[in-house]
Amino acid sequence: MHKFNRRHVLASLGMMGGSALLSGCGRQGPDLSISAKEIDGSQTAGGHSAVAEETAQPASQAVQQLASGQQDWTYLPLDPERVGQLAYDIYPKGSCMYSVVGSVIMQAAEKVGEPFRSFPIDMMRFGAVGIGGWGSTCGVVNGCCALIGLFHSGLEIRQKREELMADICLWYESASLPNFQPENPAQDVEIASSVSQSVLCHVSSGAWCKASGCDAFSIERRERCRRLSAEGAVKVVEVLNAEANGQLREFVDITPEVHSCNECHGKAGQADSLGMMNCMPCHQFETAHP
Repeated sequence: MHKFNRRHVLASLGMMGGSALLSGCGRQGPDLSISAKEIDGSQTAGGHSAVAEETAQPASQAVQQLASGQQDWTYLPLDPERVGQLAYDIYPKGSCMYSVVGSVIMQAAEKVGEPFRSFPIDMMRFGAVGIGGWGSTCGVVNGCCALIGLFHSGLEIRQKREELMADICLWYESASLPNFQPENPAQDVEIASSVSQSVLCHVSSGAWCKASGCDAFSIERRERCRRLSAEGAVKVVEVLNAEANGQLREFVDITPEVHSCNECHGKAGQADSLGMMNCMPCHQFETAHP
């Protein structure tokens, strides 16, 4: 077995993307539309479409305009417990991703003001139940990674951003969750913890249902996800605080099984798979590996 560190894995295999955030929504950009006449225009001497040349400059101007109009999204350390309780409180207004992102943005707005006060938090409702009810990436993971992307958005710090996202994803896969205890529980019931082994909503919820004996439509499951969202908000603030304060993070690696899968299916092997998430919940074999 080869020894891998996170830098090696990120460099060779890439990393699952977090959610993209667009700052300055609603800003009027240059008109990039082209007419049918332009589409039918003649080719240039070099063989390139005249349309391509005509639209290249406006597109470049649009990129420059967006870059110059970026707001200052500098992160200042927040109180994890306050953010966690706020995430729990606002959960009914928009579910998991909304509560994770909203709690951090609201606390940042209280501490800093703009541009956080104008942040379109309502857009984060799309992440509910694994993106619009599809059961894919959990809104807790999606929300945490969206915040990391907001505060570490530069092209030149891609590796740092993806390392922070890896911290969130590996924590979510491997930790027994939730453990968050709200001040005033909406449901005064005992909520079991479970290890999801996956960042996927339906796998995570299924693991919890199996551990708790509750079904996916029960009040216990809803309370579980509410507390899990609060715990995610706490976790991402702890990660962002540590980075802002220059603290060294504890290294958490992907599992040996995922290393083994990537050795065969990654860039140096068959090159037919790209990713770092735990393969085992979905790819198990009753007999020997094919």
